[in-house]
Amino acid sequence: MIVLFLMFINFSSSVIAQTKSSVVSKKAIVDHYRFVGDHKEESMWSALYGANSGKIYVGLCTHAEAAHFYEFDPETETMRHIVDLTKLHNERGEGINTNGKIHVRMGEDEQGNIYFAGLNEDTGPEVIDPASYKGAFWYRYNPTLDKVEILDMISPHFGLLGMVYEPNYNRLYGLAEDGHLYMYDIQEDYTRDLGKVDDWDICRTIFADDKGNIYGSFPVAQIWKYDPVKDEVIDFPNIRLQYDMRVLPRTMSKPMIDRKVIWRVIEWNPKGKVAYGIMGADCMLFRYDVHKGDEGEIEYITPLTAPQYWDESNPRMVPFATLALTISDEQIIYYAPTGSSSFDYVGTSWDVKDEEDFQAKMAGGYFPPVSYLISYNLKTKDRKSHGEIVTKEGSVAYGLGGACTGAKDGRIYFVGAIEEKMKNMWLEKLVAAGLLAWV
Repeated sequence: MIVLFLMFINFSSSVIAQTKSSVVSKKAIVDHYRFVGDHKEESMWSALYGANSGKIYVGLCTHAEAAHFYEFDPETETMRHIVDLTKLHNERGEGINTNGKIHVRMGEDEQGNIYFAGLNEDTGPEVIDPASYKGAFWYRYNPTLDKVEILDMISPHFGLLGMVYEPNYNRLYGLAEDGHLYMYDIQEDYTRDLGKVDDWDICRTIFADDKGNIYGSFPVAQIWKYDPVKDEVIDFPNIRLQYDMRVLPRTMSKPMIDRKVIWRVIEWNPKGKVAYGIMGADCMLFRYDVHKGDEGEIEYITPLTAPQYWDESNPRMVPFATLALTISDEQIIYYAPTGSSSFDYVGTSWDVKDEEDFQAKMAGGYFPPVSYLISYNLKTKDRKSHGEIVTKEGSVAYGLGGACTGAKDGRIYFVGAIEEKMKNMWLEKLVAAGLLAWV
């Protein structure tokens, strides 16, 4: 009986291994569009938007340099550089801290204007008076005039990590580095600080429901809501997000409960009038029905990890979640997790010298954070791996920082670090920022 039992287990493991191998080896073939102008952008977070016009808007970042705003026209397959924020603010060449990042999901009003915001983080000279920073601002791009306009100042010091456009009141809401929620009234042209809503490790995405309420997450696994009718922020006392205490914190030298126990990315689904989000630590997909009860109701659905982690029992093995989430018009969620580590920073920082070498020794080698395309059909409840994301030219996607759905073509767009094979191009670890389109 023992021999038969062992043979059965061995056979089952072999079948599982073959199944996993087959799933992992699949390829999701995508079109690759390069950014023009040789501005040497090397990172991107959240700032990818599919406008009602059908055009795609992108905000790219450069550590220690500048933020850039782009437009892509799917009909003509034309990429266009619109503005360098440091030039817009006359910061370039002044030896001051600059507006070097666009770190927010963009929004669009009824007139087709595109809104976004900036921040300063690791941009400008390394040793410089922090008071030289001119402040963080809201921006509006007018497609008719082809002009980016500087709106009101958000804060003299702290820019936004998350933002949402709210159409009922025609407002912008932004979550800043200082943990405060800021509101910009577009019609009245003024900004208000609505108070502190977050802790030291700020939530990266917030959302608005159909009534104009704004929601965010903060450690430990809690949710806040801003009610525009009452004009107050409420920390829900009862509802909690699901997390596993076995997960290591973000930074080992400061072992606080942090972004691992809040949602990483979340998006309101107007068709279902609910929000769908991804937890930071384990890529768990969840459904948040804000209209059920006083605080809403959360349903945990399934992990949207790379397929090799679908049966993983140790949460420490799962790579940290990305920001690359979108919901298509067909009610299919698309998400791009990484297969190992994290493309923009390691999942857990040990705060030691030669961090990458230390991580490699612990992991048994260097493993590039290749991206996978995972979908979840809200109608059929089917989770599917479309495989490792690879361009038609054979280049690999090494981590994607944002996703959106094309309003007219229905294609799924991503932006992130793409393997480059052209020797005459500027390279950073053999990758460069690129726009990808699938289906």
